Amino acid sequence: MHIKPVQRVNISEQVFKQLKDMLIHGVWKQGEKLPSENELAEQFNVSRITVRQAIQKLGVLGLIETRLGEGSFVKTIEPSDSMNALIPSLYLREQSNSSMYEIQEFREIVEIESTRLAAEKATQEDIEELKVIYQCMEKCKDNLKQFAKEDFNFHFKIGLITKNNLLVKTYTILWEVLQTSMTGIIEKVGNKAGLYYHLELIKAFERNDADKASEVMREHLRKNKEFYS
Repeated sequence: MHIKPVQRVNISEQVFKQLKDMLIHGVWKQGEKLPSENELAEQFNVSRITVRQAIQKLGVLGLIETRLGEGSFVKTIEPSDSMNALIPSLYLREQSNSSMYEIQEFREIVEIESTRLAAEKATQEDIEELKVIYQCMEKCKDNLKQFAKEDFNFHFKIGLITKNNLLVKTYTILWEVLQTSMTGIIEKVGNKAGLYYHLELIKAFERNDADKASEVMREHLRKNKEFYS
C-alpha cells in the first residue's frame, strides 16, 4: 500500500483517510516511527499544516502517539476505536430535522465554551492555520459542498486549539455526523454567514479575546439552529 499524491480537493480529509487506512492495514507496524511531517508533505504534495492536522486527528483516535523531539509512532489499535467509527454511521441512518436540531444543540453546548478556551490558548501559529482554512473557504465559496468541508475544518481546528483531549476525541468520533450537519446547514444558508462569522472569530482570536470569540460563536450557532426549529 503506497501513498498517493493528493488531488487538491478535500485535501485535509484525503490525507487523514489515507494515513488512517495505511495504519489500519499495517503499512507501519506497532511502535514504528512514521515519516516526518516534511517527508509526508512532500509525498502527499501538500503543506506541512495539512499533514499536521491529519497527524493530530490520528493521535486523538489513538492510532499514533507523538513524542516531543522524536516524531510520531504507531500505537496499538484498540477495538474501541473500531466501535467509535461505527457511531456516526448508525446515527446518520436516522437523520431527520429532529436529529439535525439535536446536533445543533450539541454544537451550541460544546462549541461556545470550546471557542472561549481556544481563544485564551491560541498561539500565533494556531491563528495562522485558521487563516489558511479561511482562505480555502473563500476560494471554494461557489462550491457549497467543498465550502462545508472547509467550514468544518475551521471548527475542528478550534477544537484542536483547546488542547483538551476529551473535547478533540469527541469531535473526532462524531466527525461524520458533524460534517454532514455542516453540509446540510450550508446548503440551506449559503456561504455568506460562514465567511462573516469565521472572519469575526479570527479577529477575536488575534486579540485572545475569549468573551468576544464565544459571543460570535454563540450568535453563529443559534442562527444555524433556527433552520431546524
